[in-house]
Amino acid sequence: MTAPNLTYDFVITGFGCAGMSLVHYLLTSSLKNASILVIDSSTKTVNDRTWCYWAEKPLEIHPKNSPIIHWENISIRLGNREVKKQLGGLKYFHIKSSDFYSEIKERIQEHPNVRVVKDFVCEIKENAFGQVSIITEQGTRYSGRKVFNSIPDSGFLRPESTALKQVFVGWKIKTPRACFDKSTAVMMNFLSDSNDKTDFFYLLPFSETEALVEYTVFSTEKMDYRDMEPTLRRYIAENLGQETFEVTFQEEGSIPMTTFAAAKSSSPHVTLLGTLAGCSKASTGYTFHTIQKHCKSIVEQLERSQESFEASWERKRRFAFYDNIILNIAKKWPNALPGVFFNLFETNSGTEILRFLNEESNFLGELKLLSRLKFSIFIKSLLHYEKH
Repeated sequence: MTAPNLTYDFVITGFGCAGMSLVHYLLTSSLKNASILVIDSSTKTVNDRTWCYWAEKPLEIHPKNSPIIHWENISIRLGNREVKKQLGGLKYFHIKSSDFYSEIKERIQEHPNVRVVKDFVCEIKENAFGQVSIITEQGTRYSGRKVFNSIPDSGFLRPESTALKQVFVGWKIKTPRACFDKSTAVMMNFLSDSNDKTDFFYLLPFSETEALVEYTVFSTEKMDYRDMEPTLRRYIAENLGQETFEVTFQEEGSIPMTTFAAAKSSSPHVTLLGTLAGCSKASTGYTFHTIQKHCKSIVEQLERSQESFEASWERKRRFAFYDNIILNIAKKWPNALPGVFFNLFETNSGTEILRFLNEESNFLGELKLLSRLKFSIFIKSLLHYEKH
């Protein structure tokens, strides 16, 4: 039996959304015959994530083998007030991670030049010959001309003790009685604006009796997901009127809310992906769409020249500034943040808001959007401005 190849053109460490997205774009490019190694500790057979994005039509990478779920209205609620927005030409799309994983893995099976290894990555380092070595828990050493990493280490937040995080727990539930408006995704439901923290509920209705309901907290503290579940259960009982329900899926996570670079690559031959690369929007946590932009950019650059390749994710500075204003409010005056988001929604169209949050708006449009907001809290944030 021939020994497996241990040296590859491209090595992808981490096979979540970012790693799979990069594989997809490589296999649909002129580089589709390159030798590719993927290393991850999971087989990616479980539905463990929910991803959403907005666009005029489904993205090229959106799974084709499952129903395309989307909403054409979004809303935000603050206490007893609600603002509902139509999205015009945009749609708010939903992806079940297991559908995404399954489709990418099926595509890989058609390409014998792609090898997937189930193992833990212990170390990534550059050797004296300009190649990058990847050492795994099983003791295997692989080499790659280019390595793309989305596996975080313990110190990638700066500084860990004070970094704001978006911590969430979500359940997909079935209820015995109709209680959901299936036409509208609820982006944020703030029960009040008097808390010493920012927390809200997020709701994606799939039918009148089935929805994903999530509880989200912005916090600098380490939180136990189990401690958040009673609040989620109480919301379902008191606000949705459902004492009994069936949980068919659950997820939890913690997304860093920072405009600092999440990490720095130690080698010009190692490119960071996903949240490590700064693809999570600091003020909202949305990541999926930006990952697609980044991975497509990587492959386009590789097709042009692999020698002068440089694919760090660079945001326009003004969007980092906008996010820092919001993060400053979230850390120092969290009771004001629900009003900020509600004001943004009530004074602008759904299309304007989503293009702005996707960082696809132009400067003139941003000035118009921001000019409609109440200024006092933003002036306060500017006078006490810090980067987060």
